[in-house]
Amino acid sequence: MGLLDIYLQKNGKKRYDLFKETGLSQQMLSNVNKKSVNSYSVKVIQAIAKTVDKDPGNVLDELLLLEKKNTYFEVRNPEELLLAFKNKESYILIKGKYTKKLDELFKSQLSDTETLGMELGSAGTVTILAEAIYQFINLLSNKDDEQKKIESQIRRYKIKKIGENEILLYLRQLDY
Repeated sequence: MGLLDIYLQKNGKKRYDLFKETGLSQQMLSNVNKKSVNSYSVKVIQAIAKTVDKDPGNVLDELLLLEKKNTYFEVRNPEELLLAFKNKESYILIKGKYTKKLDELFKSQLSDTETLGMELGSAGTVTILAEAIYQFINLLSNKDDEQKKIESQIRRYKIKKIGENEILLYLRQLDY
């Protein structure tokens, strides 16, 4: 889970801002993003504090609290959604007007019961056939690359509508 990315996002910043403002290498920040808060160095905590304009003690407290909670990567546009997919986030919370755009995509997906029924009825061959058809249609589609990537990646997630303007995506494998 990209705890650093989530914390920065909640404070209106990105890893790139942290890199530009403090000079910490992007590779180092990428490694920090994959680790627990307990392994963050004082230098990293101070750099984060400088970037978000907070006291280092408060930053550490907020990071520890965020780590304890079941944190969601919040998404409000296609770019943030692609970033969440790239980071392989387990939980993605889609908020705001962007939920309306994704609603149509979600309506076209089969429910778990429907998928299970088809897989059982065909001894699993329908999954292979469906993937082949999906890839062929995707190849011929005139949608932009961004939309194709979103549609391809979103198939790995389960969808749960939380509210009018909130949708939670979570990895299918978390259900097992």
